[in-house]
Amino acid sequence: MREKCFLDITGMALMTLPEVPGIFADAVVTDANEALVFLSLWGRDTAIQELLARLSVSEREGGLEQLSLAGPEHQNVRIHTANADRYIKITGRMPKDNLFGAVTQLWLYDQLVTEPDRVNRKAILLHGVSSHSQPLSHGMGADEDKESRLWQRVCQTCHLPLLDHWRDTVLDAFRKEGWIQDLSGIGLNGITIDLGSDDVERVVGSLILEGRLSLLQAA
Repeated sequence: MREKCFLDITGMALMTLPEVPGIFADAVVTDANEALVFLSLWGRDTAIQELLARLSVSEREGGLEQLSLAGPEHQNVRIHTANADRYIKITGRMPKDNLFGAVTQLWLYDQLVTEPDRVNRKAILLHGVSSHSQPLSHGMGADEDKESRLWQRVCQTCHLPLLDHWRDTVLDAFRKEGWIQDLSGIGLNGITIDLGSDDVERVVGSLILEGRLSLLQAA
């Protein structure tokens, strides 16, 4: 019955969080190593506060360094949450006069989602999922907007100056090198950007020498 209440709020099938009863998830993205990238949770305020407290201490002190999600529409998802200091935490509360009591939503996400690491040249982009089972959600844009946002984030992260009309050629080259990789999530998807390789200059330089990148945009 409690899960049905939260389903009414979110409009999505929810996953449970066995480590902290009373908390439900409607979106999650992890990286290739199962580390947390983004997690959206709903629950009573006391349960949310318990989770935040347990994420801030070690396992020896009753803390949590990994979570698991389970739901009727998805296989179990394992999430590593060590180094919790790297995660941004945003909470919001439903109006007090709603039918379900003191309900809180929590977003946990990697700092790279909002601010590129320009020293190590890394960033993460989140984008919406558009399908019958996973509607476009959490305010993330569609495909064309995704490419524009990805290019903007690449330009912010890369140490080389990149011209706007280079977008398609550079993104394609970076993808082929494995520096841009897709992350499949539930409710949201993500893209990792890692331009820390010394070969970035070589690849961009080669594209210029081959005439595939030019100072002037082709008419």
